Amino acid sequence: MFKHILVPVDGSKFSTNAARKAVVIAQKHSSKITILHVINHSQLYSMGPPQSLPMITDAMMDGLKTGAEMILADTLKAVSPTTVEIKTELEWGIPSQVIIAKARDGICDLIVMGSRGLGAVSGLLLGSVSDRVAKLAPCPVLLVKEN
Repeated sequence: MFKHILVPVDGSKFSTNAARKAVVIAQKHSSKITILHVINHSQLYSMGPPQSLPMITDAMMDGLKTGAEMILADTLKAVSPTTVEIKTELEWGIPSQVIIAKARDGICDLIVMGSRGLGAVSGLLLGSVSDRVAKLAPCPVLLVKEN
């Protein structure tokens, strides 16, 4: 039923648990999995417009990439050993937009992701990546709430 499952991860226990559930689903359907981490470049500019910030150094960018690679490696460890074919991807961008774009490009036919419960007020004001993906993705989305 599902040939390719996309699992966006952010290093939280919720996303790690989602990856574990995706492996169970993949085993039942002989699916492949792509574990995706998106480095949110908008966080680099959260303190003001780009022109008002000091230059972003290569060391800062390397630090972000190293942290993201550690998240992917930790997620792989958490789901190993398995016979499921798993690959990892690292992207830069706004997480919800990158995830939805991959689904629209036909990269996956199921998205399995964690959902961190924001407080009622925070959720209404800020929204969440999982909420946006669930509303806009062109394929089924499984939100894993328990950690």
